[in-house]
Amino acid sequence: MPSFVRGNRTVKLATAMFLSAGAMGAQQTTPPVATAVPATVLPSSSADTIETLRVSRPADSIRTDKDRLLGERRDIEARWANLREQEQRLKASIGEVKTGIDDAGTREKQAKKEKRDGDRIAAAADRNRLQRALDLIEARYDLRRAEGEQARMERDHLDAAVRADDAELAIAERKEQVLPDDPTQRTAFQELTNRWLQALRTRTARAYDLEDRRFKVVEAQLEMLKRQRG
Repeated sequence: MPSFVRGNRTVKLATAMFLSAGAMGAQQTTPPVATAVPATVLPSSSADTIETLRVSRPADSIRTDKDRLLGERRDIEARWANLREQEQRLKASIGEVKTGIDDAGTREKQAKKEKRDGDRIAAAADRNRLQRALDLIEARYDLRRAEGEQARMERDHLDAAVRADDAELAIAERKEQVLPDDPTQRTAFQELTNRWLQALRTRTARAYDLEDRRFKVVEAQLEMLKRQRG
């Protein structure tokens, strides 16, 4: 084969190898195309971090509710006084019955010592009857005391509810005067709102205490029923 032919083929082979290597290098060195990530755009309202709490009830509705609460408070105050009076009477009765039990026991022992069986039996019957009465009176006393505590807590709950209404009414009467661009007005409104929320928290706490006391009343009622049936 002539030398010029071999030289021509060598040049073509070298050229092909160079082009192939260039293509492979281009594939290896070309960086991947980055995916575009849009920038997060915050809404203009996100800059407003102030939450204005406003009452939903009109002033007249709040006043009506407050009058109702005050009426209920007068009623529960009278009921509480009556329960305290009953509790004191029952406490005095417990003392009297205990004295009667002691006297019957003394008579029973004396009759037994003197071998007076009839008097001993009668004294023992009196002692048993009085002991039965004492059990019932003590159960009634415990019930009246529990009911009195419930009435007291109802009064405290109503007091807290009235204070919450007073605070809410102050907001309702002032909210129309608050100007968005007046820092002094906004500060005063926020103070009233804080007072109202504090009163609401106290009222809720009193409601929990009241439910716990109602549970104690039911327990006392069950004990009273148990002793009456026994």
